[in-house]
Amino acid sequence: MRNNLLILLFLMTVNISAQNTNTSTVNTSFMVFSDPHYYDPSLGTDGKAFDKYLDQDRKLLRESRELLLEAIKLVEESDVHFVMIPGDLTKDGTKVSHLEFASLMSEIEASGKQVFVVPGNHDISNGESNSFPGDTIELVENINAQEFSEIYAGMGYEEALYRDTNSLSYVVEPAPGLWLLGLDACLYRGNQPNHHPHTDGMFKDETLNWVEKIHLLAVENGKTIIAFMHHGIMEHYKGQEKFYGEYIVNDYKKVSKQLASYNIKVVFTGHYHAQDISMKKWDDETFVFDVETGSLVTYPCPVREISIANDSMYISSHFINKIPSYDDDFTEYSRQFVYDGIAGIGENTMIDMGLRPEDAAKLSGQIGAAFVTHYVGDEPTGKHPLDLKGVKFKGRVIISFRKKLIKGLYEDIFPQDNNLVISLKTGEVR
Repeated sequence: MRNNLLILLFLMTVNISAQNTNTSTVNTSFMVFSDPHYYDPSLGTDGKAFDKYLDQDRKLLRESRELLLEAIKLVEESDVHFVMIPGDLTKDGTKVSHLEFASLMSEIEASGKQVFVVPGNHDISNGESNSFPGDTIELVENINAQEFSEIYAGMGYEEALYRDTNSLSYVVEPAPGLWLLGLDACLYRGNQPNHHPHTDGMFKDETLNWVEKIHLLAVENGKTIIAFMHHGIMEHYKGQEKFYGEYIVNDYKKVSKQLASYNIKVVFTGHYHAQDISMKKWDDETFVFDVETGSLVTYPCPVREISIANDSMYISSHFINKIPSYDDDFTEYSRQFVYDGIAGIGENTMIDMGLRPEDAAKLSGQIGAAFVTHYVGDEPTGKHPLDLKGVKFKGRVIISFRKKLIKGLYEDIFPQDNNLVISLKTGEVR
């Protein structure tokens, strides 16, 4: 009984220490870009096979190299100390794309800035690692988890203070007093050849236990922890769990509360290709922000810049609006490309369900507009009712199941998404 009391007293002391961790000693800056889906041009960008693939995708894959080079330029011209990339480094995990992506990231490191990565659902043991030569599709070599840690050894795994033996999670100290926790919740172990990779994510109990140990070590050593991972840890609009739950980690309510209890105030995520920030608060000292960064190959092609000083985190956003191969307004081109992609997929799906083409076009266009608005972030306030004028009964029935989705995409959850200041002590935003 006496031993149990001693253990309880120790844990209470740890929790008190965690809440009082001094963040004022942390002074650093970094950038975040996510989901670059790098596609090596040698895999084929011309021909019917690649064009057909793009008809059912929304990513600017032909431009992925140019967009990545523009992001690298932004980083190199900045004063930041390091860069983090929360997964989906490549389009479907082809080995050639991983090797080229790592080579390009080494250019950032050569400039004196560190790069840290974690895998996304597309990166490891992907059963759809394809090339598109001409009119055909061919499977090409991909990589496993061990190869991922070897290719990106110098981008987190080699300099890790601690590594989880049950995942590709790790801890580094990119700046004095700051521990960066790279978390891996991807389900690549269940991927099968010629099958779409698992989109959802889940933490093993062993990994969450490991995170708890890292928290205790951070308290013991007076370190502040921030984290980054691929999957979201909370909803970014009302109804997301229902409509697109695979983009949020399984048991997200439990996971987000657990991370917050470990004094992790901010988690940087990706996966959904949207600029959005959500926050959950349980009491005055227990809170966590999910800072989701949109995809580099999806409008508005964002890069976040963050600095930490005086117990505050300053977040600003840049959007890539020029690439060398496009002389006209690239912002409008990329917006239209994503809109057309989403609307086109929706239109074809509704026609297959028996809707009149004119009804399918009208309804899918409204869905596309909602997604594009959400991708940019800071959604404008005000109601955005569906225009059902002239739509037949069947179309009204089908769209009724999506009303809450469209409404949610237009309603921004607190706080703002692109430019803000977060107090790491109180969770207040300005």
